[in-house]
Amino acid sequence: MEQERMRRGPYRRGIERRREIVAVATEVFGEHGFKGGTLQRVADRVGVTTGAILKLFGSKEQLLIAVLEHWDAVTKTVIVAESTGVARLEGFRQLMRYHVEHRGLLDLYITMAAEATAPEHPAHAFMRERYCITLLDMQQLFRDAVAAGDFAPMTDAEVETEAAFLLAAMDGLEMQHLLATPTDLVAAFDTYAAAIIARRGAQTRQ
Repeated sequence: MEQERMRRGPYRRGIERRREIVAVATEVFGEHGFKGGTLQRVADRVGVTTGAILKLFGSKEQLLIAVLEHWDAVTKTVIVAESTGVARLEGFRQLMRYHVEHRGLLDLYITMAAEATAPEHPAHAFMRERYCITLLDMQQLFRDAVAAGDFAPMTDAEVETEAAFLLAAMDGLEMQHLLATPTDLVAAFDTYAAAIIARRGAQTRQ
C-alpha cells in the first residue's frame, strides 16, 4: 500500500506539471508563434529547465501538438456536441464568448491558423485536419436545419458555401477583435447568425 501511494504521488505531480506546461506554452505560442515561442520562454515562465520540458514531451514539436490537442478538447467542451441545426449556432456563439474570456486560446488559434499554412510547419497537418472537420461540422449544421424545417431546402453547393462563409466570418471577426479597435465579438457573431437565419429561414421562402 505504501509503495502504491509513493507511485501515485510522483505520477500525479507529473500530470499536474504537464498540464501547467501546456497552459503556459499555450500563452507563449499564442504570443510569439512556434518559432519565437522558444522552450526557454516556456521554461522561464513555469520555473523549470528546458530539459525538464523535453523529458515530459520529447521535443518542442510534441509540446506544440499537446497544446493544440488541449485547445481542441476545450473547443469541443464549449460547443455542445449534442446540439444540431440552428441550435448549433448557439454553440459557436458560446465559443466566441469563451475566446473573449480566454485571450490566450484565441491568440493561439489565430497564430497557428496563419503559421500552419506552410506545409513544413509542425502544426500543418493538425490545423488542416481541424479545418476540414470544422467545415464538415458546419455543413451538417445547415443540413440538419433544413431537415428540421428551420431552413428552406438548400443544394449541396449552397450548404458548402454557407459553411465556408460561416467559418470565414468567425475567423475574420476574431482577428478583428484582436487587431482592430476592440469590438463586441459575441454581438458581431449574433448579427451574422441573424443574417444567416433571415437569409435561409424557411419562412423567407414561403
